[in-house]
Amino acid sequence: MFEDLVVVDFTRVVAGPYCTRMLADLGAQVIKIDALPEEVDKFEDIISVEDAARLRSAGGISNNLGKRSLSIDLKAPDSGEVINRLLSRADVVVENFKPGVMESLGFGPKTCLELNRRLIYAGLSGFGQDSSRRAFGATAHAESGWLWVQQQAASIDEIFAPGVTVADLVTGSNAFSGILAALYAREKTGSGQIVDVSLMDSQFQMLNSVMEPILNGAEEHEFKSFRHPLYKSQDDKMISINIGNSRNWGRIAQAIGEPNTQMPDSPKLSDDLIRTWVANLSCEDLAARMDAHGAPYGITLTAHEAASHSHFQDRRMIAEVPDPIQGSIRAVNSPLFFSEIQSEATQAAPLIGQHTEAVLGEIGLSDEQIEKLSSARVTFQLPPIEQE
Repeated sequence: MFEDLVVVDFTRVVAGPYCTRMLADLGAQVIKIDALPEEVDKFEDIISVEDAARLRSAGGISNNLGKRSLSIDLKAPDSGEVINRLLSRADVVVENFKPGVMESLGFGPKTCLELNRRLIYAGLSGFGQDSSRRAFGATAHAESGWLWVQQQAASIDEIFAPGVTVADLVTGSNAFSGILAALYAREKTGSGQIVDVSLMDSQFQMLNSVMEPILNGAEEHEFKSFRHPLYKSQDDKMISINIGNSRNWGRIAQAIGEPNTQMPDSPKLSDDLIRTWVANLSCEDLAARMDAHGAPYGITLTAHEAASHSHFQDRRMIAEVPDPIQGSIRAVNSPLFFSEIQSEATQAAPLIGQHTEAVLGEIGLSDEQIEKLSSARVTFQLPPIEQE
């Protein structure tokens, strides 16, 4: 789909790499900008497998699948020409530095758009491009009110942090959507633009249904928490069943073997009835009954159990991709399915500097210029990995 789209990726941590991984899954040529390794002078003609394994591109393996790595010292004076050549040929830039950092390096959004008027410049940050405050996903979890909402739902005394950095993931997804919208707008106007996405805004927007009554006058003491109930089966499995409405109640009641039991007016009574019914059935029996009557349910699984779920196998949600260290790895695939185009992980995540010389050649640098940059420690090309 995006085979002719060139993305210059200055990102690290989670939100940015997550966003650009989605572009790579759609075929975009994503060039990851990596800093020089700390021990750059140690790596000359060949590199051991152990040393190479420590040179994973910033952002982790899964979020860097399908990208290439250009290792360059952005603070070196001679790096400017290299980056400008890249930007003049690029369609999209994605960065998640603290606002102002790209300007200090000479590659701020206005400068980039002056260089290439068709460029889409996506800046991901904690509080937006007009704020200099640093943040991680955990910052947005706390200050958006989400941790408090979770505490109320759990009815516990202390606020707790989630096991997944949700703010980063939703910010990455929002940035991906914003980039696609800007690319579509470019088809109409011929011009690029700045896409400004923040962790705080993304996390807050995710709470839109929670915030609706609050924004319209509801007091804190009026807040009504909500969480989907879980029910314990006869064999101690926890099952999620969402009653929803009377029509779905009918499906559940039929599945349980109580087709004549009407849905109680009281949510508590409905909950108590289902709790009693589920307690008398094994998990396997309950699942078979619910499937037979089209009633939605969910069996609580560990992450290890979920990794073997037949659904993910059937939907090709687990990809096996090459890896320069391990030979191949398995990773979560793209969740986007189309009738005419492909979105999937097919290529390895790069090691730092693995594609430096190739990328420099593609933007018009001669072998002599490439060697000069390497000798001056402006750029780094990963040497061949020692074969065992």
